[in-house]
Amino acid sequence: METWKRTVYISLICVLCTSFGVSQLAPILPLYFHDLGVETPEAMSLWSGLATGITFLIVCLAAPFWGRLADRRGRKITLIRSSFGMALCNILIAFQTTPEGVVFIRLIQGLVSGFYTATITLIASETPFERTGWALGMLASANLAGSLIGPLLGGYIADTVGIRNDFILVGILMGVAGILATIFIHENYQPKPDVEKLTIAKLKEKIPEFNSIIALCVASFIYAICIMSLQPIISVYIKGIVPSNTENLAFIAGAVFSAMGIAQLLSSSPLGKLVDKIGPRKVLVVSLIYVGILNIPQAYVTDIYQLATIRFLQGFGLGGMLPALNTYLSSKTPREFTGQIFSYNQSSLFFGYFLGAIGGSSLMAWLGFTTLFWVSGGLFILTALWIGLKLK
Repeated sequence: METWKRTVYISLICVLCTSFGVSQLAPILPLYFHDLGVETPEAMSLWSGLATGITFLIVCLAAPFWGRLADRRGRKITLIRSSFGMALCNILIAFQTTPEGVVFIRLIQGLVSGFYTATITLIASETPFERTGWALGMLASANLAGSLIGPLLGGYIADTVGIRNDFILVGILMGVAGILATIFIHENYQPKPDVEKLTIAKLKEKIPEFNSIIALCVASFIYAICIMSLQPIISVYIKGIVPSNTENLAFIAGAVFSAMGIAQLLSSSPLGKLVDKIGPRKVLVVSLIYVGILNIPQAYVTDIYQLATIRFLQGFGLGGMLPALNTYLSSKTPREFTGQIFSYNQSSLFFGYFLGAIGGSSLMAWLGFTTLFWVSGGLFILTALWIGLKLK
């Protein structure tokens, strides 16, 4: 087997493990805050948004440093650092007794996170360009498979052995991913210790289509706001539409999260191949419009089955977004600067995640869920228009 293919396949297993650990947090975090003494839905939403958003803010600030380090020392070191760091943080969360303690550990986790993005950088550097769409599509499938399994199995584990034990088990699984990355991932890229830091002026000089990369960063930013505005508080929304005496709420919330993940898993690999065939622009624009339209009816569901069905259909559009963005970015980036360029895009993405988590929970507490669904759906459609105008 060719070396780059073996790297892809090993990376898929590691991404599956870490994605499971990250995604299982969303449906149980509000419930964990409830166990820590947070009572009202508004307070649960605010604490969940803060705990989620603070991680993304720190990742946003730290990403350029880690990107430059990856270009100087190699990308594998980033995989090892992030997997073991996230493992330790998840275990520490299990022993917190206050909401403030959880938020603090989540802040620390932001300094060491970024396994999936680091893997994207590694794969984009190691894979022949004509197979990049396929490789990133496969990587997205593994990430989405973890996102599918995480909320469902994580909710079941939390209901069975308790939320604290769930965090410990997830930490162990992320440690396994770190061991696999350390032993089995081999990087062919030769680090260049003298790689310069790209300023904005130098980026304009070295990259002919610099404006297109700026447009992609803006698109990543808006995409992240839309996705994260709902994710930390969707279990609060579910809690409000199910009967008050409903049991196994964590499992139900995880199942609704997983409905979207199933569709993303089914669509990401075919859409990755479609990106290689017709280019990322068309896939990206159509996906954004489709997802934006389906976001709005979620505000008017009356039972859990309607919500799960709409989110399942929405997942088919989400499957092609990030592979298309990353493929385009890779095609315009010199290989020796891949870590830096992808880190700038990662900063845009995670700053959007931060604003989405904080802004979404705040908007929900202020104006309610209906407004939140409409705003995020409208932003998806506006992003499609932005891509259509800026990326030729």
